[in-house]
Amino acid sequence: MKVLILGGAGSMALATIRDFLEFDSSEVSELVIADINYEKVKKRAEELHNEKVSPAFCDVTDHANLVKLMKEHEIVIDATEIAGVLTLKAALEAGVHIIDLGAWFEGTLEQLKLDSEFEKAGLTAILGLGSSPGITNLYSRYIVNKLDTVESVHLSFAYAELTTTTLFVPFAGAIGEFTNNVMIFQDGKLVEVPPQSGQENARFPDPIGVRRLMYVPHPEVATFPIYFKERGIENVSVKAGFVPEFVEKINFLINLGLLGKEPMQVKDVTVVPEDVVMACISKLSQPAERIDYGCTRAVIIGEKSGEKMKYTTELFSRPYPGLTGVQHRTGHSPAIGARMISRGEIKRRGVFPPEVGVDPEKFFRELARRKLDVYYTVKHFI
Repeated sequence: MKVLILGGAGSMALATIRDFLEFDSSEVSELVIADINYEKVKKRAEELHNEKVSPAFCDVTDHANLVKLMKEHEIVIDATEIAGVLTLKAALEAGVHIIDLGAWFEGTLEQLKLDSEFEKAGLTAILGLGSSPGITNLYSRYIVNKLDTVESVHLSFAYAELTTTTLFVPFAGAIGEFTNNVMIFQDGKLVEVPPQSGQENARFPDPIGVRRLMYVPHPEVATFPIYFKERGIENVSVKAGFVPEFVEKINFLINLGLLGKEPMQVKDVTVVPEDVVMACISKLSQPAERIDYGCTRAVIIGEKSGEKMKYTTELFSRPYPGLTGVQHRTGHSPAIGARMISRGEIKRRGVFPPEVGVDPEKFFRELARRKLDVYYTVKHFI
């Protein structure tokens, strides 16, 4: 199997690369890690000391060269921060399977429009195969399959950072979750709500404890109403519980206008406040080893044989050598998916999210090998 990882210099890509080299490595004959930051990806390849790994320069906005690079491989992992139709169209032209870590709500709907073209070409494109989206989709499907009808699927996630850190470095990508309006599926209709709305307290396993949850934009809200429609689903939402200190810092920047997207004049220079802040954040150092815990959860309510039931499904991640919690929860999944495609365990063709076309139980067994266990509890309503 020849694999290309786009965004190969990024944080999530590190976990995916390690997975390919540490689990069933004989299945991979070549692993190319590509990035627009060639010096960084070259250094990463050198540090891995593995003859299967090689670096490549890649600007994913350069369609012609992206297609040319993709054609040399069988499966592409898109670990960039701009997953969307851009890389899917290139994969379609190159004739390769592709897996990404998920786009925003609107981007996911645009990607799904390419379904028939991928199916006709005999190609697979799995959208959002990470943690959330990704593992959350799979354990939601696993529970939905147990029910005759489904009333609601409410997802949430939270984490605890026990290492002294700025808190900004690992979660710079979460800023949009504080500033963008959010789509939820409520009473059978898509509803747009303000950022940071729907707040409530929820308890997670220690050492996370109680977190203040809020709605965040996520693609599960785009796909669950489509692919769970046969079960009569009425409500879908995703909420996040960030570390309180992080929430305070982000809202401080928002209130100062430092996360604004409109250009402004500062003396003789025109700047976008958010770009300046992100550039500063990117230069912050982070500890060599981090101690953090994370939990993703799905609360699913439905009926089986006329009885109302409530399932609570969780994935709880503990410190993992050499990876942060979010890398550990997210980065293994696309590598597992790529192997399942190569082995013929994923036979579906077209563009689809993980809740269709991927066998949850086979996937969970692979997660368990990586010290990621999925478990659930069930409550019967009287």
